[in-house]
Amino acid sequence: MTAQEDTMRDVRRILRAKVLKARGLAMESDGKALDDQDRRDEGRRRQAEARRQEQQDRPDGRSGR
Repeated sequence: MTAQEDTMRDVRRILRAKVLKARGLAMESDGKALDDQDRRDEGRRRQAEARRQEQQDRPDGRSGR
């Protein structure tokens, strides 16, 4: 892997972590939280709960996506 590819991978991981943090799905924004299985599981639980709440808020039961 070249240095540029390595940097781009790190940037993608950091940006993804920031998006997850903004959505309330991750506790940290440094990208390392994404490597921890417990944190990934917690993020999945929060995401599933957010989807359930979103569906309950819509009268037709469809997702807003």
